[in-house]
This record gives sequence, C-alpha cells and structure tokens, in this order.
Amino acid sequence: MQTIPPNIRFAAFIMTFERSHLLPDTINKIFEQTYPPEKILVVDNSISLKTQQCIEELNHPKLEYHRVGKNIGPAGAAKIGLQKLTDEGYDWIYWGDDDDPPFFEDNFEILLKLGLSEKDCGCVGAVGQYFNRKNGLIVRVPDEELEKSGFLQVDSIAGNMSKIINANVIRNHQVLPDESLFFGLEELDFDLSMKKQGYTLLVDRGLYKRYRMESNRMGIKLTRSGKKDSNKLQRDYYSTRNGLRIMQKNHLYLALVFNLLRAIYKILNGFRFGNAYGKRHAKHIWKGVSHFITRKNGKFVFQ
Repeated sequence: MQTIPPNIRFAAFIMTFERSHLLPDTINKIFEQTYPPEKILVVDNSISLKTQQCIEELNHPKLEYHRVGKNIGPAGAAKIGLQKLTDEGYDWIYWGDDDDPPFFEDNFEILLKLGLSEKDCGCVGAVGQYFNRKNGLIVRVPDEELEKSGFLQVDSIAGNMSKIINANVIRNHQVLPDESLFFGLEELDFDLSMKKQGYTLLVDRGLYKRYRMESNRMGIKLTRSGKKDSNKLQRDYYSTRNGLRIMQKNHLYLALVFNLLRAIYKILNGFRFGNAYGKRHAKHIWKGVSHFITRKNGKFVFQ
C-alpha cells in the first residue's frame, strides 16, 4: 500500500451537543494518531457555553471552534464541517463524533493509505455495512469476509467509525449531508448520494476485524424488533421517517412499501412488551410514517 504524499492535506471535524466533558479525551486521541489531522474543527450544536469554554481552556493551536447557536442535529453539523473544510482546501476530512474517537492509533494512517491507493474512492472507514436495495435494510458484513487480506467495498460507513471523506465528493459534485434529516441515517443518505456520482466506499479488512475483536462482536447474530429503552424510542421516529425518505429519494419503491408494512408490524410487535410500552412505541413509529407522508422534516420533540 502506498505512502501518504506530503502534499496531502488532512483535517478533521467533531460534532458535539452539550457533552463538553467528553471532548478533551476525544481530541487527544485524534491528535495521538500516527497520522494526525492538521487541525480539528469543533462544530458545536450546544445551547450552553460549556463547550466553548472547554475549547478555550484547552488552548490548542490546532483546534478551531465553530458555534452554531442552536441544535441543528448531526446532519446539519456534518454539513457545516464538510463544507467549511472543503472550502479551506483540505483533501481528506475526518467526520467525527464527540464520544467516538478511533479505537487504534493507526486508524487514520491505514485508512488514508487505502483511500489514496484506489481510484474513485470517496470514503474510507474502519467499519462498514451493506445496503439491501430491495428491502431497504442495513446488512452486516459476515465475519468470513474479514478473514481475507486487502479491502472490502461497502455501501455505508457510520460517522462514528473513523469515517474519512474525499473532499472531491463535495468540491466536484456538491454532495453534502441533508440537514433536514436532523438525526438518523444521514450517513446512509450521504453515502448513497456519493455512490450515485461513481465513488466507492472502502474498508480495510484487517482493521475491520480488529474492531470486531476489540468490541467482542465476532460470531454474533443481529436481532431486530427487540424492546428498547424508553429514552431511545425517539430514534425509532427518526429512523422511520428518514428511512422512508431515503428510499423515496433513491426510487427504491419496493423497499418503501416493505418498510411501510414493517412499520405496521413493529407497532403491533411493540405490544408484546406491555400496553404502556406498546403505546409509546406505536406513537413514535406512527409519527415517523405520518411525517414522511406530510413531508415534515427537521427536529421533532415529543411532548
């Protein structure tokens, strides 16, 4: 695998919302990478001034702070980070969260070498997934595919998995996160838009396997439709609404119908865990469907 040319410009952004206590550790781990970014842009959705105070106290010459002034969600913050760093002339941009620094100190070096070695690579990451265009579901990469050497082409890479973007995706094709999604599946939407422009998304098999082993996730089987913590039910609203929007946008009409039917199944299935939980769960799912139909976007808070 090739070395990283000295003229390659690499920067990072971190999105955050009222979690200033996590930032120092995350920032340190990013700068401790064997190939660190030239700078980190902190995009702050917070209402309070705690994050700004934290950055000022760190007083790091390679830190830049951007206060949004309101909570525009991870989708809006990622759009700001990618656009700003692209406009500043960076070639590759790390898309990061405040609570998910890279697992290993050589993440960035491995991934940038991979991205630079393959023509038309638009994004690299430590962990990726497949996307089934017939039913609209995310598909886990089987463990067996990680036993080989080299790289693997995937359909989506989450923002908390050392996601690094080729800035040409933005510079040449104006592909950016859709801020109206606010939260949930914004990475999938971005990645599918990138693929439409002919770019590939790549993961390094060896690094991917190290992640699975580090998190003890080798040999597991994913299950769906289980009971969720009540404080996580709002995620079902966003994943339902945004998932349907993404399928419509990409003309995946079979998957759209499948997921409308799946939403009904999930509503009914929720009552297995009691009437009170079932009602709360159904409210979130149904609201996601109805807001997809009425085209209500952005942030939504349940009363």
